This record gives sequence, C-alpha cells and structure tokens, in this order.
Amino acid sequence: MKPAADVKNDTSKRILDIAEQLLLTRGFNAFSYQHISSELGVRNAAIHYHYPKKTDLGVALIQRYRRRFQRFVDAQHTLAPQQQLERYFTLTDAYFEHDQQICPSGILTTEYQTLPPEMQAEANAFVDEMRDWAVRIAEAGRSDGSMQYAGTSQAMGLLMLAALQGGLQLARTDQTVLPALKIQIRALLGLVTPLP
Repeated sequence: MKPAADVKNDTSKRILDIAEQLLLTRGFNAFSYQHISSELGVRNAAIHYHYPKKTDLGVALIQRYRRRFQRFVDAQHTLAPQQQLERYFTLTDAYFEHDQQICPSGILTTEYQTLPPEMQAEANAFVDEMRDWAVRIAEAGRSDGSMQYAGTSQAMGLLMLAALQGGLQLARTDQTVLPALKIQIRALLGLVTPLP
C-alpha cells in the first residue's frame, strides 16, 4: 500500500497532467475543475484539496513547465550552437506532432490579459527563459563563427521564438509552415543545411 504522501503527490501529478492537456488543447480560460474531476472520476472538492483556486493550479502548471524547460536546456549546454538550434526546433515539433497543440508559452501569451497576476508573472518568466535560450544560441553561433546574421543576437532570439510560436498556430491549417520556418531561420543565421 502506498504511503499517504505518495498518493497525494500522485493525485496532484494526475491533476496537473489533465490540466496540461486541457491548457494545450483549449486554453486556460476554457476549462474548469469540472473537466478535471470528470476525467479523474472524483468530485471537484478533491481538486480544490490540492489546488484551492484555479490560479494555484495555473501557477503550479507554469512552474512545472519552467522546471522541464530548464532541465531540457541544461541537457543541451555542451552541444554546438547549430545542434542546440536543432534541439530548439524539436520543442515546436513535439507540440505540433501531439495533436497539433500550441506550446504553453503561446497559449499563455495569447490569454495573458485575462490571466491572474500570479500567472502573468510566471508566464513572463517562462517566455523570458525561452527567449533567452534562443538568444544564447544565436550569441554562441556568432562567437564561434558558425552563424552569421545581421542585427543583434537579442533580436535574432526574439525572432526565432516569435516565428516558431506563430508557426505552431499557422501549421494547424498548413502543415508546410513549420518546415519552411525552420529552413528560413537557418538561412537567416547563415546556416545553409541542417545537421544530419
């Protein structure tokens, strides 16, 4: 028999998993605790026990995204800039290949004005972290000579993030968008061909 703490943590994780799926397919404002409790087969009170307010759930969800993202970035730090760029692309690909989802930062920025302040703060930090990694990739590529581009690495990182976020939305109606964007980003960075 599982200890009570393990059962509580397992239920909390399952709630976050369902909330994540709902966020990525509907958006934060388009689901309620009833959606989660129906999926879990429990009453709403069970959800409120773990996350008293929906804001608490939203903050926990974004914090989980941030931890995952940081682990992913940390795992890439020894790679060459072009390899890191290709890993950056895999984040977008993973969401699209999973039921043509929008990435969490895309949804959070779309709904930003309607999110509670606590969630806005976490969303800002998450988007900053995603942009900052793109900037570091562009800076490292310029430093080692593998990437040549006009403008600043800050602007290039922002362009990469914005293009891929927007590309995820457009790819829902035209599946050629993401491959075309990746080719163009490589070209803007002075990279003629992708890595094998």
